[in-house]
Amino acid sequence: MTLSWVLFFVLVELDQRLLGGDPWGKRPLQIDLGDARPLLLTIVVIGAYEIVPVAAKGATLGKALFGLRLVSSERRAPLPWPRVLARTLVLYGAPVAFGAYGGAVLLLLLASLTLPATGRGLHDRLAGSIVVVADRDARDD
Repeated sequence: MTLSWVLFFVLVELDQRLLGGDPWGKRPLQIDLGDARPLLLTIVVIGAYEIVPVAAKGATLGKALFGLRLVSSERRAPLPWPRVLARTLVLYGAPVAFGAYGGAVLLLLLASLTLPATGRGLHDRLAGSIVVVADRDARDD
């Protein structure tokens, strides 16, 4: 999750500073939702980083590096596409959808990781997913 948010801010920074926004950095960084280019670029990157790998292999690059996988909490089976999409929408879409209150929503999502002490965030509970240690055989694929 953290890597995706860092990528988001890097992409917005690149778009605004290098692609015609403010080459000398004299304006504060702003996200103009009227200009769809940064938002579209962010959606493509989140899809490429989060949705496609999780639906295909059960892990993002970060999870794979640490030997973790996302599976269905009921059957410990791979997470189907609709659940991956729902999980991603809650994780990334909710903070964006609440606009000025997005930071507070993101803090609530982070707090949900510790309450209760299961380590499952609200996004995982709503999608019916759980992060598990990947089997050695599954990592060798």
